[in-house]
Amino acid sequence: MKIISYNINSCTQWKVDRLFEENADVYVVPEVAEGIKIPDDFEMKWIGKYSSKGLGVIWRKEQGIVPDWYNDKLSYAIPMIYNDVFILGFWPTKIGNETYTQIAKEILEYYLNYLKKYEQCIVTGDFNLFHKKDNTNKAADILKADELLKSCGLSSVYHTITAQAMGAESQFTYYHQRHSDNPFFLDYTYSKLPVKKYSLEPWDSKMSDHVCQVIEI
Repeated sequence: MKIISYNINSCTQWKVDRLFEENADVYVVPEVAEGIKIPDDFEMKWIGKYSSKGLGVIWRKEQGIVPDWYNDKLSYAIPMIYNDVFILGFWPTKIGNETYTQIAKEILEYYLNYLKKYEQCIVTGDFNLFHKKDNTNKAADILKADELLKSCGLSSVYHTITAQAMGAESQFTYYHQRHSDNPFFLDYTYSKLPVKKYSLEPWDSKMSDHVCQVIEI
């Protein structure tokens, strides 16, 4: 199974069409528009406050389902079961007064038992969370989410493969306002079992201010 996880930033049909050139089975796409066109053999679940900008999970028809325990009250998180793998599309995004950390924690605590239940789980997306040792940001720190996911047996694929610590990444996944000199690590994939392949693709500033994650399990 191939999964593409990519915040495409300012959605256009051209960007969505480019995604499908990757020939993946599942796409987790923060900032996708509600009414975009997808190939006939795919279907999409979408959640968002504005039709031009939400979270979409797109998958090959008849291979996946959105379970009946999906909680659409939790902003910007969509679960699906694809060939017995639990995939949680994740984009904790501020709407009210809650912080990114609080929103992520609320989502993960709701799905905690399901993450423990399934043999293989993938949590992927734009987490809007990072860690800096010397400049802790409690409103957007990854460490609490990391702790919750580890309690279910999941670990960050990038950090496992590279043996790099949170906040000490040699690669980045987001370039603020498309400035190459202002990078962050905001996009993560967590997995319960080892994956066959994981990569952060080279940054394409025409597509997004984020980079694309490619996961094969």
